[in-house]
Amino acid sequence: MPTITIIPASCKTSLATIRALLSLSDPSVKIHGIYRDLSKVPEDLLSHPQFTALQGDIDDPSLELPPSDLLFHTTPNTYTDADVFEHAKRQTENLKTAILKSSTIKKIVLMSTMGAQYSSGTGELKANHAAETTISTLPASIQKVFVRCCWFMENWASELPNLLSDKPFFYSTISPADFPFPHIAVRDIGKTCAQELLSTGPPKSNPYIFELQGQSYNSNDVKKIFEELLGKEVDMRVIPQEGLLDYYRQMFSEHVAREYTEMNQSFLDGGILFLNPEPTPGGEIRRGETELREVLAGLLKGRV
Repeated sequence: MPTITIIPASCKTSLATIRALLSLSDPSVKIHGIYRDLSKVPEDLLSHPQFTALQGDIDDPSLELPPSDLLFHTTPNTYTDADVFEHAKRQTENLKTAILKSSTIKKIVLMSTMGAQYSSGTGELKANHAAETTISTLPASIQKVFVRCCWFMENWASELPNLLSDKPFFYSTISPADFPFPHIAVRDIGKTCAQELLSTGPPKSNPYIFELQGQSYNSNDVKKIFEELLGKEVDMRVIPQEGLLDYYRQMFSEHVAREYTEMNQSFLDGGILFLNPEPTPGGEIRRGETELREVLAGLLKGRV
């Protein structure tokens, strides 16, 4: 009877992992979801017999975990002016301390990102480097799995207000317009992480690291899908690399804008992820099944 802790449980990928675990219809699986704010627990989970919501804060050095065999973690985004690496390192150190204190965790699955192997040049993604580095120092008796994901298909949700305006348009920070970049659906992340949590096979390595990608799409592909779904012409406004900082300054503070600009540039032509001088060990790439059209259709259906 495996017991699984999800922390933090409010993130989209955490929720997708919870739902993937519950979809297995295995009553022996028990899940603890840890939330900073319990008002964020979805109604359907509150009444689910296999799920228990608990209050806890990854920023709290005195964090305590419920007795569990397995643990899922993802580094929550920070939109403050805190140092990205140091902030994530403190959070993961708190988690590490709690894991060691609990003494029951046998495996931890970390939802990480492509580029987590790099300590610089990746902007906001440095948080995942901090998480991987810290979790790697846990005892060898704890199996560690790092799932390095690519660009989320759901990131396009930020453009829904523009797409549903009288004259539909969207911004794209993937340039040039014919530059292909791998996308992955959150549901495929949840399914993969659930499978890794419950896997009982011998580990290939510790930590075991692989990349999770779906199909590659460029900005032109996205425009075509939006136009087909909306049944009308959609204006595409591609932000060139040299315009990224000004673009992000419209949404974030100067510090956060610079982190997001560096992250964005890291996977474009000339960036560290594009050049990839230190590929993921073993080079294993798993493939998601969900296509971008399905995700975008769902996003539009939820807003139209």
